[in-house]
Amino acid sequence: MELPCCNVVLNDLKRNLLCFVEYIPVIKFNADTYFETYDMWVKGMLTLNNKLDNLIFKDITKEDLKDVLSLYNQNAQNIYATGIDGRMSLRDIKEKYLEVLVNSHEFFTGIFLNKDEGLQLIGVIKGRIDYENSEEAWISSILVDKRYQRLGIGTKAAEALIDMLNRSYDIKRFYIGIIAGNDIGRCFWQKLEFCYFRTIEQYIKFKNLTEDLIIMKKEIV
Repeated sequence: MELPCCNVVLNDLKRNLLCFVEYIPVIKFNADTYFETYDMWVKGMLTLNNKLDNLIFKDITKEDLKDVLSLYNQNAQNIYATGIDGRMSLRDIKEKYLEVLVNSHEFFTGIFLNKDEGLQLIGVIKGRIDYENSEEAWISSILVDKRYQRLGIGTKAAEALIDMLNRSYDIKRFYIGIIAGNDIGRCFWQKLEFCYFRTIEQYIKFKNLTEDLIIMKKEIV
């Protein structure tokens, strides 16, 4: 897919906004070819590894991708929240993963539950530190397995992410893009003290409808 021409985005929100919204691929790879050379690409991505109570945050690996795909396709809310118009294929998720591997500004972090039988992937966080302003980061998505939703895990993961980026990389401003109709997502980020920043009108076509993109911002003083 070609990147859309949007002067408002390029001038006011910088080029990185186009990269953070999940439904816009930044670099188009031939996943079948490049995935065979996986070891050549590791590790360019930004590492965010941490432990919080019984939750483990660690980089997604190629062995995790089938479980990641299941999370993306798990239900309609997950698909809608990431702005992807339809179910993803394994090839799609491989391409997204390869885009991260070659980029030292991007992170693709798994949320794992530390159980007696081992680590279980129950969520993912994806995003990037701004190229032009190293004090800014964009969160493109946080997904939590439906079996573990409404337990505070998403909130705990988001707070841990913000804390890790602030302490490890001195990030002071955080942005998130929400499809205008995603009331659940907007309430989630409002509870985390993200405030309305601006609206990009008619930004995404989803289910044959064109929707606005709401940008929300949180600043750490």
